[in-house]
Amino acid sequence: MSSVLRPRSTAPVVMGLLTLLWASSPRAEGPPASSAIQARRTLKPIQLDGRLDEAEWALAPLFDRFVQTFPKNGAAPSERTDLRVLYDDDNLYVGILARDSQPLLINRQLGRRDRPPESDSVTVMVDSAHDHRTAYAFTVNAGGILRDVLYFEDIKYTEDWDAVWDGAAADLPDGWSAELVIPLHLLRFPEAPTHTFGLAVRRNLARTREVIDSTLLPRNDNAFVSRFGHLEGLERIPSRGGVQLTPYVAARFGMSPRYADPARPSPRLGSPSADVGVDLRAALTSDLTLTATVNPDFGQVEADQLILNLSTFEQFFPEKRPFFLQGMDVFQPVGDSSQTLFYTRRIGLQTPILAAVKLTGNLTDTLQVGVLDAVVMGPSAPRTGLVDADGEALPDRRIRFHPSRPLHLGPNNELPAQAGAAQNFLTVVLRQQPVTGVSVGGTFAAATPLSDLCAGILPSDPEERDACRVAGGNAAALDWDVRSTDGAWGVRGQLTGSRVAGGPEAGRPLRDGTLLRPGDLGLGAYVSGGKQGGEPFRFDVGYEYLSPRLELSTTGYQPTQNLQEASGRVSFVRPTGFGPLLDFSSSVQGFTSWTTDGRGIRLSHKVTVGALATLPGFHAVECELGQLTGRSDIREIPLTGIPYERPPYRYAACAGSTDKNRALSFQLDGYVGRISAPAPLPSKTGGGGAVTMTWRPTPRLETQLTSELLTNLDGPRYVGDEDGRLVFGQLHPRAMSFTLRQLLVLTPRLTLQAYAQFFSAYGRYGPFFEGTPDTNGRLRLAGLTPTTTALDPDFHESALNLNAVLRWEYRLGSTLYFVYSRAQTELPTTPGTAQVTRLAPNQLLDGATTDTWLLKWSHQWGL
Repeated sequence: MSSVLRPRSTAPVVMGLLTLLWASSPRAEGPPASSAIQARRTLKPIQLDGRLDEAEWALAPLFDRFVQTFPKNGAAPSERTDLRVLYDDDNLYVGILARDSQPLLINRQLGRRDRPPESDSVTVMVDSAHDHRTAYAFTVNAGGILRDVLYFEDIKYTEDWDAVWDGAAADLPDGWSAELVIPLHLLRFPEAPTHTFGLAVRRNLARTREVIDSTLLPRNDNAFVSRFGHLEGLERIPSRGGVQLTPYVAARFGMSPRYADPARPSPRLGSPSADVGVDLRAALTSDLTLTATVNPDFGQVEADQLILNLSTFEQFFPEKRPFFLQGMDVFQPVGDSSQTLFYTRRIGLQTPILAAVKLTGNLTDTLQVGVLDAVVMGPSAPRTGLVDADGEALPDRRIRFHPSRPLHLGPNNELPAQAGAAQNFLTVVLRQQPVTGVSVGGTFAAATPLSDLCAGILPSDPEERDACRVAGGNAAALDWDVRSTDGAWGVRGQLTGSRVAGGPEAGRPLRDGTLLRPGDLGLGAYVSGGKQGGEPFRFDVGYEYLSPRLELSTTGYQPTQNLQEASGRVSFVRPTGFGPLLDFSSSVQGFTSWTTDGRGIRLSHKVTVGALATLPGFHAVECELGQLTGRSDIREIPLTGIPYERPPYRYAACAGSTDKNRALSFQLDGYVGRISAPAPLPSKTGGGGAVTMTWRPTPRLETQLTSELLTNLDGPRYVGDEDGRLVFGQLHPRAMSFTLRQLLVLTPRLTLQAYAQFFSAYGRYGPFFEGTPDTNGRLRLAGLTPTTTALDPDFHESALNLNAVLRWEYRLGSTLYFVYSRAQTELPTTPGTAQVTRLAPNQLLDGATTDTWLLKWSHQWGL
């Protein structure tokens, strides 16, 4: 490719488009003021029981002008809903009467807090800052299960936000009712004598899937929070700088193999340990919140899903730790991109977190801020020099105090042989909203090593010295998001820069052979825009650029670099229905990518055609056809950067689900694909699929079972360098997984959850080929020739993960956990023995096993 679009040249064009888009967009916001909901001050707190029988409720203004959003957009609701709002100096009280002409058909299914199943429910969504971008959503279902969600950037949301509030539901002869008590300190709002909040109240009628809203939220708009109605009548709300302390005590007992070698799973040693820590939340102002944690414990977190990753890219895993899930909206990236500056999984998974602090909120009415700083450090196991009769080091069972981990108590043998480097992680985000629909932000992230891996004593040999050095990094980005008021048109993007800090003086090689040295700079950018709302037609185009030395992975998530990609999509959508279908959308997408290292190597062309529909009966189906051509991979042969040709690939994939409101529901996923390789390479056809069954025989019990059988289709994969020959082998992989999730709800605040996953996979290589790059430096499939090799790349792995959590919220915000977990892996094959090439587990019961029992107590105090 002779010309490469550089980030520097896109900025003026992009900013010009942003200005034009904003200037041409209408200035209307939300529904007319006549649809406002009035709140009334109460002098007596509401007693929470789900019943609106206090006299104060009768004095509150009634709102009943609800409208249907789905399935008939704008139609009158089939059932009546009554809404009343009260408030005092501490709380916002919302009372809802959900009338129902068929009360026996109300779905009161129970579930775990924050994960209610499909059921009748009401949701109160509050835009307290009235910025038309951010909202707090509080849900109560007809069984009394609570859920909270945070909306940001108008249309995005995260279910990971967690808040301490309360709600209750009660049965009525003609329906059901709900009361919600929302502490005002959870909501951000400026100092003022009177306030107007954005407000929307949504009711879900499970048996008909009807969505009923207090104000029309059109499904064909690319806008949500900005379409809320108004809550008026809020006067003289005091600003409270409350402080919440939540200390915890955790006792743990683990049984794990004495030796690190997986081929020696026994004997096992028991290791008791204990931790204490504290979480703090302080409302500095009504707009600014400080959160801190000291020695956080994440023992109740479910294990990551076991997968088979055959790609050359890092797998992304979602965050599950509570501290990193709360108040994180300002840290979320703008748009969808592989240039994420802040990825919380970089913090504390290898080295324990000593302490962390987070500041989030608004500095002014239009300026949002987020600051997170975390320090990780931990000790290593002391070396005693004691050995047994076989010359093996004896485990150090002594319990010692370690300054780098002062709030943990346990035997030395549970510590790693080498301590991870102490590091400081800092992320700062500022985001300005000068006018409605326009957002401009800046992000800075840094990972700063505080120590090396050799306890400060650096060897004189340069290679050994480099092995001690820890790489850090700095990254900064400018982002923007501009949308018309109705959300139909929009442009968003980001300019990114990075700098390598520390690390080996000789440099650190990346997968494609790029060498990163201390001080190296990298650049990145992406921009996308188009018509993203309305019907029936939408379109968007995008471009992304990642320079060879862009390095965000020290603080963020960046699976690849040395890439640029152009994309485009045209969609036909009917969110309000299309013939007999309740919802329909289809799209055609195209992608093309090539390198940014000056060679202009084309990496892939991809075209997809897909459609999604909601059928009568509320069953859903989605299908996609795709084709990848012109493929090259500069990461397949590690550290060389040689462009290795990959064969064309075609696939068809479909997914379907039955009505989730039923007691028994299913979700099915399947795909079939084919690679077409030139002779003498084999062409292949294969596929796989997954089936998930969810069974709710009673409102208190839910069983979910997922079965997966997967394969991977591609051309010959790189095996290794043998006597100067580049050897490749045709890979025949298979993976199988069975996952069971079991939930028993004893009460809405007392639940037992169990998780189990069995995973098995193998890979068999053959036939084998060898090849050399051509005169252009490329290695083409047609140039591969059959060969033999002494290399044995076959593999087999199987594992079993178990996790059971008994959770009791004995007091609002205070919990008691009992957790059991088990992690087991198969016994490795004896060296010189051929790998098993079947999906059945191979000596799984004889392999290394770790069992852990945890009892954790936390209690929240408000000061």
